[in-house]
Amino acid sequence: MQDDFSTLETPAADKIKTMIVDKSGRVIALSSSLKGIITSIKAHTSFLEHFKTEESALLSKLFNEAKLSGNTVVEKLDITTRDGVQSFELTITPMKSENNIYYNILFNSALPQSQSSELKKFRVASAEIEKLSVDSKISSVIERIKLSFPFSFIEKAKIQKDINEIDDFFWLKDVEGKLVLANEKYATVLGYKTNQLENKSEAEVLPKYLSDIYETLDSYVKATTNAILIENISGAGIGGVFSGVSIVEFPLSDLDNNVVAIIGFSRVEPVEKTIVREVTPNINYKTIPLPICVLNEENKFVSHSVELLKLLSLGEQINLEGQEASKLFEKDFIAQVDKMRSDKSITGETTFPFVFKDRGNLSCDVKLLRINNKLEELIQVVIVPREEKDSQLEVKANMYDALIEHSPEAMFVYDIENLRFLEVNNQALKLYGYKRADFLNMDLTDLYAPEDIQTLIETSDSKVPSGSFSGPWRHKKSDGTSVFVELRRTSIEIKDRKAHLNLVRNVSENIEAKKKQQLLESLYENTSEVLISTDKDGFIKEVNEVAVRKLGYPKRELETRPLISLLSDDDRANINRNVFHSGLFKTMSSEVEFKRPSGSFQKATLVATPIKNYAGEIDSFSFIVKLVEEQAPGKDLQHMQEDTADKIDASFLSNMFHEILTPINVILGFTQELGESIEVPNDEQKEAIEIIKENQKLLLQIMDNAVEYSTLEQKVIKFRPEEIKFVDLLNELKEQTKKAAESKKIELSYGKISSSLAVETDKQKFVYLLSLFLKFAIQITKEKSVYLSASVYDEKYCAVGIKDNASGISQFLAKALSDILSDDENVSRRNYGFSRFSVKLAKKLIELLSVRKEAITKGGETVEFALLFPLKFVIGESLNAEVEAADQKEVPVSKLQKKIEIVPTIKPEPVAAKPPQEQSKPLEVSNLNCLYLEDQLDSQMLFRVQMKDLKSIEFAVSFESALPLLKTKKFDFIVMDINLQGEYNGLDALRIIQKMPGYKDIPIIASTAYVQPDARDSFIAAGFTDFISKPLLRDKLMEVLKHIFA
Repeated sequence: MQDDFSTLETPAADKIKTMIVDKSGRVIALSSSLKGIITSIKAHTSFLEHFKTEESALLSKLFNEAKLSGNTVVEKLDITTRDGVQSFELTITPMKSENNIYYNILFNSALPQSQSSELKKFRVASAEIEKLSVDSKISSVIERIKLSFPFSFIEKAKIQKDINEIDDFFWLKDVEGKLVLANEKYATVLGYKTNQLENKSEAEVLPKYLSDIYETLDSYVKATTNAILIENISGAGIGGVFSGVSIVEFPLSDLDNNVVAIIGFSRVEPVEKTIVREVTPNINYKTIPLPICVLNEENKFVSHSVELLKLLSLGEQINLEGQEASKLFEKDFIAQVDKMRSDKSITGETTFPFVFKDRGNLSCDVKLLRINNKLEELIQVVIVPREEKDSQLEVKANMYDALIEHSPEAMFVYDIENLRFLEVNNQALKLYGYKRADFLNMDLTDLYAPEDIQTLIETSDSKVPSGSFSGPWRHKKSDGTSVFVELRRTSIEIKDRKAHLNLVRNVSENIEAKKKQQLLESLYENTSEVLISTDKDGFIKEVNEVAVRKLGYPKRELETRPLISLLSDDDRANINRNVFHSGLFKTMSSEVEFKRPSGSFQKATLVATPIKNYAGEIDSFSFIVKLVEEQAPGKDLQHMQEDTADKIDASFLSNMFHEILTPINVILGFTQELGESIEVPNDEQKEAIEIIKENQKLLLQIMDNAVEYSTLEQKVIKFRPEEIKFVDLLNELKEQTKKAAESKKIELSYGKISSSLAVETDKQKFVYLLSLFLKFAIQITKEKSVYLSASVYDEKYCAVGIKDNASGISQFLAKALSDILSDDENVSRRNYGFSRFSVKLAKKLIELLSVRKEAITKGGETVEFALLFPLKFVIGESLNAEVEAADQKEVPVSKLQKKIEIVPTIKPEPVAAKPPQEQSKPLEVSNLNCLYLEDQLDSQMLFRVQMKDLKSIEFAVSFESALPLLKTKKFDFIVMDINLQGEYNGLDALRIIQKMPGYKDIPIIASTAYVQPDARDSFIAAGFTDFISKPLLRDKLMEVLKHIFA
């Protein structure tokens, strides 16, 4: 379509003085009201030329401000008009289209508010609309729209019927420019049906240059809420040509004056005005999406579209301008053009059918329109192919009917008689890998391999229920590979031929998945490995037959029990923490021991893989258990004795100390109870009690060190290196050596310690070794103080040193430390009184952490005995170790060296007196009911004596025996030993109790005889409320209960 508007009017023309200019300031359109006061202004000139110099400068400044900011600019100024100088409020509003930007310049006179445009609100515009329209039906329809918008389905159908009776164009579009309604007259000239225009924007149905202008005008209507009148519009659509009409658009606004829609209609201008178009000589129809051209009086081309070249099978780059039309069109065609030109009585459009014989009998409708130009008379020619238009609409209609607009699946249509493809969509082209032109040159048999053609023949006559998928069928892709599909066939008619429309569903992945499932099922039943499937909490759901055979348990006994109930006590916490409670989505492998029905254990590798559900959350776990078969010994008795003569059986030690810790703790607990029961002990009794307490501490220390040593000896050692600042460990080291220092009356002081010293190491093992190092020095020295220092030794090591004088270390202490860490443990015990296990543990930690021993000298004399720790974590080559990553940033050694240029000395600071605090409310234990799960009766008796003030105490030796109590009674807290009788240990019982009704928030306190350094954190991470080490004495219990119930 080509348009030309000479004036821009609003219905309140006597009040609205406005013009539209482009970004250069050139006038595009102006109202007659503005023309009346500034008579020199006209279209296609710069608006700044028509004002005085001072006025023009100010207008230019405001115009540039609107362009730079992109916002509306408002300013009051005086303008010289035909009637003299008048005051105006000038409003410059940017109006953006897809590719262009225009500016509406409004000159608003200083009138009372009541005199502003009556068209700014649609509800008061009726009088103006009736004055503008020539069809009284339009006013009635507009009133109906105002009352019912937004429409119901029924109301919309009624209004559609009414507007179809209007002889002029009529449309309604929303604020986004999409058509809500259009009458048949408007739809027909655009080449569509009314329902096809719904929800389409003007950009989809109008030429781009024309839709840009309409978009700009819509922006003006929405920005100002004014109506707009465009006179003398002519143009061509796919379905026809119109000329000599005026277009009216006005806003439909809500009560807040917000535009919610735009109503538009046309009116035919009286003949005396004009029924032809005024155009400029430089007409350019090149981009119009129609086969269109313009001929001058000599029947030479003035302009033409690319679509015309395509229709007539000419090259798109050919330029026909200036060439004679007779070289392209036949004589009969030129005769019709000459007839139009000579018959002045023809004032509108004329149409005639024509067949281009030289173009393969191309049948078309030719539409001619006279265009008046100031220089000469022109004829516009629009050629509309008949057959092409009809076939396109037919294909679209049938595809929409068959697929209900769109199909997410591949689709093709083929002729029933010859099986040739008639249509295909992009999804099918992607599936089969063909280009569109190649696919449409094929037939259905080309999708089948020769060996599958018989399948096609057999299934062509089979009747498949309508709307059902059949298959799967094997189809051939362009690259020769196969794809399995299911087909749903629908019978349609296309191009007057019977055809089948096929929806194609790619099921190749489903078929492969089924094959994979069959393979997995076969492997599951026939593998030699133990396979176990659990839920997300670790309860076994399914096992294979190999598991039943190798583990030795009946299948019904394995299923529904916790997996960790089959593991050793040491492995249960690790699997709970590292698998079930880790939250990690990766496969993990662990070395564990499986419990046989006989009670013995068998080593195994446990491979755990989390299974995710549809939401990406862990739903279950699959386990592969690789049992380690016990191999027959390969050495004779003599060699075996030689190999083990000097070794400690670490596994035996660990089990032995776990067994004896419970009775020892009971003895210690009752000993304390007896001591406290003596109200006024005599001197001998006091001495005996103190001796018992000292030996109690020594015994527990020896056993702790022995169990820790046996743990390091018998299992894969796990490291968790992290970067730590040495000064952050001082309080912890002081706390761990406090009792030893107090018992020997030794003061722990500090020498030179670098405040910025940082070491990458395993913190737990690092602190444990330094604690032993300090305890050795405290026990050995004959002086009153022990000094700890720490600094960088060289580029790879830092030195942690000990001395017992401010000036240096005594010879006795230096020799003793060297002997303890070098000589046989028996010698150390004989000379210095340390247990073998404490010394063995210290040496083992020195080996694990790659530590060196060094006597620090100055001036030829030893001033400190030091342990040299690597600044960067190092693992010995011979160690069987696992390293867990820690989220710590590495600090280059160079930076550490720069930080130690100044080494401040850390001196003990006096402890400030704490301000008095309010006394916390005492805990009333007499109101609390407790359940204690403990398999040792002596431990139960000790607990009853220590906690006799509780309201009630119930005991159970196993989780099975505790269940009736849990179901029938209510407890305020539960204390649970980790090792219980029966199939469930404390960790198993914890998880089950927390899922029982009423016990989700009940505190559950873990208890065990042997305490590893990180035991409390591990138990809390597993879900326990807190942890108490045995013996369970009143003071420790009360401290934990106060913390829980405070």
